[in-house]
Amino acid sequence: MKKILIFVLCVGVLSPVALAKDTVALQGNKQAIASAEKSAFQARRKQIRQLLKKYKKASESEKPAIKAQLAQVVGEHVDAQLVYMKEHIAAERANLDNWEKKIQEDEKNLEAVKAKRVEDLLSGEAQKKQKAAKKAWKKQMKAVKK
Repeated sequence: MKKILIFVLCVGVLSPVALAKDTVALQGNKQAIASAEKSAFQARRKQIRQLLKKYKKASESEKPAIKAQLAQVVGEHVDAQLVYMKEHIAAERANLDNWEKKIQEDEKNLEAVKAKRVEDLLSGEAQKKQKAAKKAWKKQMKAVKK
């Protein structure tokens, strides 16, 4: 019986550690992709500005060629923005689905949830959870600014 209890406790403690490692790796990969997308976005904006300056200074015979280049770069830029917006919407929908699932779970056990929150408030656990959540939120906002 003790061996089973120890095994269950070890699995319960080690599972979040393994999951955290996978989560950190995924976040690092997402940040690398986001950084590459941001660099490409900035490069296209710079190229658009350069083509605009070049167009204004160009002679009438050169303007159609520059305009064609500008149209191509702007087209790529708009396409990339649309892809980004669609991905952002999909991520937000997934986030909303998770919130809805949590609400449905809480509604099933509403009395237990209320009792747990009362116990958390009385034991001081609620303040600890609030501080941890605030710290995590600040860390997340700091990562987003980068």
